[in-house]
Amino acid sequence: MKVNNTFRLFLGLLLVLFTIGCQQIQNQMKVEPDGTTVSVSVDDDIPDIEPSVGKVFIGNAGDRFGTDAFALNTATIDGDTLKVSLSYSGGCETHQFTLVASDSFLESFPVQLPIYIAHNANGDTCEAYPTEDYHFDLTPIKTMYQEAYRQEAGTIILRLKDAPNLELVYDFTM
Repeated sequence: MKVNNTFRLFLGLLLVLFTIGCQQIQNQMKVEPDGTTVSVSVDDDIPDIEPSVGKVFIGNAGDRFGTDAFALNTATIDGDTLKVSLSYSGGCETHQFTLVASDSFLESFPVQLPIYIAHNANGDTCEAYPTEDYHFDLTPIKTMYQEAYRQEAGTIILRLKDAPNLELVYDFTM
């Protein structure tokens, strides 16, 4: 009787191990729409983390988009996109970041435009300190420049409040 119970336990353990092994093999195989089977690496299941896209507002916003604290780690311009890395306290609620731009240029050569990032933490009281990448589409600022100066191409020095960079040069051509 004792041998019979030990044998059943052994078979049960073997069945569990076999099931786990089959599951791992299945996770490493993928069936394409045409019916072919291809192997995939474990890294294929990890989604790429896309940067968040923030809103852009031109004009006097006051406190409309929030005044919650954050740290501006980096800021760069790539084409028509302002890319920033932001850190803030929270993590339990959705945070909103808005790029607010003045509605008038500072006359210089090239022209300058004061901008800042407004943060609305939506009352988040959590104490995590996430760092996230955000992208802001600068096309509305380019359009404002093109309408004001009647030129398709131009250069704007963006004066981003608290930016770690000395100058953010937004240079565009059509």
